[in-house]
Amino acid sequence: MIELHGLEKRYGATYAVRDLTLTFAEGEVTALLGPSGCGKTTTLRMINRLTEPDGGRILLGGRDTRSLPPDQLRRGIGYVIQQVGLFPHLSVAGNVATVPELLGWDRRRVRERVDELLALVGLDPAAYRDKRPGELSGGQAQRVGVARALAADPPVLLMDEPFGALDPLARERLQGAFRDIQRRLRKTVVLVTHDIDEALRLGDRLALMRAGSLVQFGPPGELLRRPAHPFVREFLGEDAPLRALAGRTAAEFARPGDPTGLPQVESSLDARSALGVLLREGSDALAVTGPGGLLGVLRVRDLRVGEGE
Repeated sequence: MIELHGLEKRYGATYAVRDLTLTFAEGEVTALLGPSGCGKTTTLRMINRLTEPDGGRILLGGRDTRSLPPDQLRRGIGYVIQQVGLFPHLSVAGNVATVPELLGWDRRRVRERVDELLALVGLDPAAYRDKRPGELSGGQAQRVGVARALAADPPVLLMDEPFGALDPLARERLQGAFRDIQRRLRKTVVLVTHDIDEALRLGDRLALMRAGSLVQFGPPGELLRRPAHPFVREFLGEDAPLRALAGRTAAEFARPGDPTGLPQVESSLDARSALGVLLREGSDALAVTGPGGLLGVLRVRDLRVGEGE
């Protein structure tokens, strides 16, 4: 969906991004990860031409983005930022409707789309449609920001530290909501974050950057278990495989199997907590149950962050 070829951005003699070649697969979340100043946000801004590159090419669906007028390019790309950026003089519905109205959608279609998206991000349309941004909590405002970015059903979603300003509980809830939305919509998402846990929870692939250059790119499990450079291991930390389980549920790791005699856990239990139960019970497997009964068996060997196979 998105290809970067030899992408570069310089400020004087300093490279913000240097010779970056990277492909973002259709329908996947790719997390741009790295320390502050490594070029993550600059890369994101070059994709939708808020920042113009000094070298290289960006292809969107095989088409060079320089061949498109910037406003036309951006209408086909959803954009979510940490500060949300809702228009304070517009209602929630007015904010979500911004791009569809620019595209000339009729009033009924816009209203239906607004209500559909508010429900999708977990906000009751009847309760929130007419509220102003100043009446929302940080988490609610960020949900509206996600709904606005999805309003015209763009194939690409760019997210720059979207949950960074939220408290830990609100951030975890919104990350979970985003995972659910992405499972249903399968957008091509570029997520900028410096939060390792967030990248591991949400990213199908990670692109770890340092000083404007790509250090390693691949599924989370590949970086965790086969770091290509000492910086990868140092940045992710020795406990990254364990932290990667946080925010994932036991249900996600359940597989078919015989539950006879196994300790039981609820499907909604955090996967890291499930590992704690395994250790406490001295067992190598758990029976995972949900509202409808048995979902499957969770084994120690299954508690691994996927490698993209």
